[in-house]
Amino acid sequence: MSKALLDKARAILAHPKQVPSPKLKPLEDEDPKTLMIEMAVPTPSPKGMEIEPAPPNPKAIYWETGDGRILGPALPEFLGRDGNTFWISTTFDGQIRWINADRLRSRQAFETQVVLREVEIIREDHR
Repeated sequence: MSKALLDKARAILAHPKQVPSPKLKPLEDEDPKTLMIEMAVPTPSPKGMEIEPAPPNPKAIYWETGDGRILGPALPEFLGRDGNTFWISTTFDGQIRWINADRLRSRQAFETQVVLREVEIIREDHR
C-alpha cells in the first residue's frame, strides 16, 4: 500500500466522527461502483467506533458485494467494532474498503462462483 493511502486511512481512522454518512443517490445519476463504495463506509454510532490494527500475518478475506459478486483476496489492515457490528478495513483495487463482517465469504465460494457475462444475441436471418 502506498504511504499516501496509508496516511489517508490513518487520518480517517483517527477522526471517526468525520466519516461521511452514506450517500444514496438514484443509480441513473451515479456510477454504480461509486455508489457501492459510498454505501460500504461505516457510519459510527454516537458512542464511537473501536478500531485496532489487524493481527500480524492475517488470512486473506473474500466478501460478497451488493450485486452478488464475491471479491478478494485482500488482507485485513484494521478491525472495527461499532456496537454489535464488526468491520474489516482493507485495500482492494487501490481503494480503501470497509467490509461488514456479515458479508465475508469463503475462498471456496469465491473460486466456484459463476461469473455472468454479457453476450450478444445472434439472430438467424430468415429470408
